[in-house]
Amino acid sequence: MVNIAGAGLTGMSCALKLIESEYDVRLYESRQEIGNPIRSPGFAKNINLDFVKISLAKQSSLGWGFRREWYEKAFAELILIKGGEIFLKTEAPDNAINCKGGKSISSGWPNSSLDDTLTTWNGGIVIESDLPKNIELNSKSPIHICFQRGDDLVEYWTKNQLPNPSKGWLEIMQGEHPNDVNLIGADDAIAKGISIAQDFISNKGGSI
Repeated sequence: MVNIAGAGLTGMSCALKLIESEYDVRLYESRQEIGNPIRSPGFAKNINLDFVKISLAKQSSLGWGFRREWYEKAFAELILIKGGEIFLKTEAPDNAINCKGGKSISSGWPNSSLDDTLTTWNGGIVIESDLPKNIELNSKSPIHICFQRGDDLVEYWTKNQLPNPSKGWLEIMQGEHPNDVNLIGADDAIAKGISIAQDFISNKGGSI
């Protein structure tokens, strides 16, 4: 039995890779739900195509925009279907593979200002017709990313203050994420989990 600490995308991608390599896996999450506790951009250059419909994913020139929380739940469901176990509100055993988060934290959390690789990103969700005129749909720069999801809503994330749509944002979000816009999506977390699993397999089940 392989124990994994952390049920974010890193932990779940690690678990799925190990399950597909015929390991028995238990995934532990100290919080009461899976996924990133901080609202993060629902964006990735590559996604599991089995999750396109359930996560309301839509492809553009940038990559895929999707409902991130639904994508995370699809990951969890696949782990359970394939025989893995997930324990919420439960601390992992001492011998667990560490896949806990830390790449993204809530602005203002203790010690958040000590990590200079993170910066505050402000996010908003809006209908396409109400997107401020100076924001280009499906665009990216060092200080922003804007993409459309399969539910036709638009997510806009920026290091600056959010502009004001004429009818207002449907939802406003904030969190501290990597300064590099290319690292604030889901790709990095998923790749990290797969890499951790591959290291475990190459060590023939030894400790990481």
